[in-house]
Amino acid sequence: MPPKIVSMLLQIGETFGHSVDNHSKQAWQDRDCKRCRFRDAPCNKGNNDDPLGICSFADSKRATVVCPSRFLEQNQVFLDAAKLAFGKGVKAAAVPEVRVLTVPGPRPKKIGKIDFMLTALGPDGKPVDFAALEIQAVYISGKSIKPAFDHFLKHKKLPADASRRPDFRSSAQKRLMPQLSLKVPIFRRWGKKFFVAVDETFFDEMPTMREVDGVENSEVTWLVYSFDKEGTTYPMKLKRVVFTHWDEVMAALREGVAPKPSEMLDELAAGLGRARIIQA
Repeated sequence: MPPKIVSMLLQIGETFGHSVDNHSKQAWQDRDCKRCRFRDAPCNKGNNDDPLGICSFADSKRATVVCPSRFLEQNQVFLDAAKLAFGKGVKAAAVPEVRVLTVPGPRPKKIGKIDFMLTALGPDGKPVDFAALEIQAVYISGKSIKPAFDHFLKHKKLPADASRRPDFRSSAQKRLMPQLSLKVPIFRRWGKKFFVAVDETFFDEMPTMREVDGVENSEVTWLVYSFDKEGTTYPMKLKRVVFTHWDEVMAALREGVAPKPSEMLDELAAGLGRARIIQA
């Protein structure tokens, strides 16, 4: 297993779909046009007029993804998930941003947006089955990275202050877990597959989850991708597929571990010196 990088500072790795080491004409054309090559459309990260087009942060060997669009390279994530969900050779479609819950009321509201709904298509081109795909990138902690990003676009080199720390805890417990808690139980009840795409650095920093055998037994299937540096690129490769039960995911990503009652009594006893004593 590669060494963990949770405590390391990482530099900006890719901007607008290209490594910061890539100074080709195409790379700078995409940067000048603020184009995301993975979406084949203008970058939409943050401000549409002045997007923060950082795809990943990296060390000298590999990258960790900070923008979900980075996972759209050559539609690989859709192909990998669709093969597992529906079988090889099945024609399928990936429908973005589908909401699966309705809050009733005088003005019903749709919530629970799935990043992509995968649907198998029948001979007539109509949906005959479906599965969910969530994509989770990593948050970066620290002060704003935009000045360093702007410096790179202007001077074509990274400034000294272009490093930040990946915040895997916030990305997993504070962002991913609430999303899964809202959505996975629905697909579990339906008996439909639920996929989560993450990068290898993110998955390696997550708590260990007990695995199950095969996609047919899996309630949450993890598609784990590597972004190891090759020359001036960080090609996306499916590194491994991890099959898990939802209960195992909940236990692993739960925020903290509860103490025993006896341990809590000991802690309360230690805190009586600063307590307010009352008579009930």
